[in-house]
Amino acid sequence: MIRKTYARVLTNDLDATLPVLRELTGRDLDLRVRFGRFEIGLIGGFCVVAGADEALDRYRGTVGPVIVDDIAAVLATVEGAGAEVTLPPFDGPAGRGFLARHTDGVEYEYIEFRDDLARQVFDDESAVRRPA
Repeated sequence: MIRKTYARVLTNDLDATLPVLRELTGRDLDLRVRFGRFEIGLIGGFCVVAGADEALDRYRGTVGPVIVDDIAAVLATVEGAGAEVTLPPFDGPAGRGFLARHTDGVEYEYIEFRDDLARQVFDDESAVRRPA
């Protein structure tokens, strides 16, 4: 179910954050997009979210994004385990996602990448997995 987990980096300035991450990962951005009050960049194992402090506060203390191959199956699994959906399924620039607080109190963000982004991030055609 889980394909990849990113370390979320919250910053006020995406462009100021990227140079050292480019050097550390040896990669360029897989995705750069504006989404609501945020500018988001995916680079290597990092998901950089830039915005004003008050907008970023919503994501402080959350885990993820956790990239999954089937968002509906993951939603059913976490709800079946007693998780509370804190942000219902939504369509975003990277794909479809939701946030849920697990029974231990930890809140996770789950995303199923768009097919084209999955191929780009995972570097091959087999990156797009479909449930059996």
